[in-house]
Amino acid sequence: MNNHDIYLYGMVTKTNGFLLQGDFPKSDNYCEFNERYTLPGGETGTAAIVLAALGCKVKLDGNHLGRYTKDLTADFYGKIGVDTSSLHYDPDYDGMEEFVMVDSATRTNFSTFAAFHADYWQRGIVRWNTPAEADIRGAKAAGIDAFFGRESVLAAEHCRRNNVHYVTIDEQPDNAVVKHAHTVAVSSEYIRDHIAEFYTPDDEKVGKTRLLKKYAEYTNALIILTGGGGTTYYGRGGEVKELNAYKVNVKSTLGAGDTFKAGCIYALLQGWGDDETVRFASALAAVACTKFPLGLNPPRLDEVEGLMNGS
Repeated sequence: MNNHDIYLYGMVTKTNGFLLQGDFPKSDNYCEFNERYTLPGGETGTAAIVLAALGCKVKLDGNHLGRYTKDLTADFYGKIGVDTSSLHYDPDYDGMEEFVMVDSATRTNFSTFAAFHADYWQRGIVRWNTPAEADIRGAKAAGIDAFFGRESVLAAEHCRRNNVHYVTIDEQPDNAVVKHAHTVAVSSEYIRDHIAEFYTPDDEKVGKTRLLKKYAEYTNALIILTGGGGTTYYGRGGEVKELNAYKVNVKSTLGAGDTFKAGCIYALLQGWGDDETVRFASALAAVACTKFPLGLNPPRLDEVEGLMNGS
């Protein structure tokens, strides 16, 4: 019997975060940074930290650890009670590391994610685990990122077979992981970069309404098109609902999307409905934006409830 409530499969990185003094500089200029931290991150790594802070028992699986990421990952998650026993260590691999420059409005990422995926698509080198059904069996909720090809699909199939509902993020409407998901959160950045025919900055509602209906052709999942500091559009079965962003004093947006995903998973664990899910995940992400580094200051439940209640 597993002793975790939540199973997460996806990207876990070593994240070097720099909080800049002022705006991100133009080319050939200088910028001071006020704070610097090296912590676990990534879509799944950050979600695990947030969920653990909310009192959840979490098990992680996903990409391989390398010689520059293993100790940090094991030590940090060990201290907060997240199970990393399924993560594989490859001593001949550096590991996934990113450097992120953050100001109050933007974040700029430097890493090797393209090379990571090129290793697979061009050279057949797989740097992520095959998910174990035993890890998923008995979990109460899951987060499955679709970034690892057939292994992500396998994780989703394990969830279906064991009646474990799951959340996924940032993927095409016809993706197999999306098809059977309970909740799918899609960022504006993903829409802009990967399904640009639905990216309509001059009339955002038009493009996102069309996209909600497009997803509904392939899945009955709750689809959430996040809006950052703007309007979130969401619905199931082609319906279109809106939620305006919570207003907070933003310190850093690093990890906000990962925190939104964590909020959707937490809501799934609690058995909440669609409207409550979107409200909670939005408030959780908003609180995350008031913090840096997020890994050492994850949102507290009382902070989220206070924001939702207007206190």
